[in-house]
Amino acid sequence: MTPGEHHKPAVAPLAAWKLASAAFAGGALGSLGRGVAEIALAALGLPAWPSRIAVNVLGAFLIGCLFARIAVRDDGGAPVGIPHVHRMREHLLGAGFLGGFTTVSGMAWDVADGLSAADLAAVSAVLVANAVVGLAACASGFAVAARRAN
Repeated sequence: MTPGEHHKPAVAPLAAWKLASAAFAGGALGSLGRGVAEIALAALGLPAWPSRIAVNVLGAFLIGCLFARIAVRDDGGAPVGIPHVHRMREHLLGAGFLGGFTTVSGMAWDVADGLSAADLAAVSAVLVANAVVGLAACASGFAVAARRAN
């Protein structure tokens, strides 16, 4: 390298508008995917709230898988960050597609609907499945993908 030359990073950070566009496009496709999944599950006779739970738990598992695939991990296997080379996948697939596929607003609607009907069993199922089972699914997805990467 000659004096005055600057070392360029291996992968330059992407422009914010590119990342936002990827998240938007991925989100639209993820929302469409969630709609198709919910319609398919409804055709099998499932009410809306268990369908949304199924979609959210599947999405959480896939988020864990994606994170394990794109995150840099330390020697102990703990994630320490996402390098610039994976930012497009993070926005397109993570925040975008899987963010649109999973639904916190649907969960909130199901809780409000269950509360208005005084159906505490449904409210409990929605909250436990989305929080506890969803977190376990995310952790499982991470573990599965991390093991396959090694």
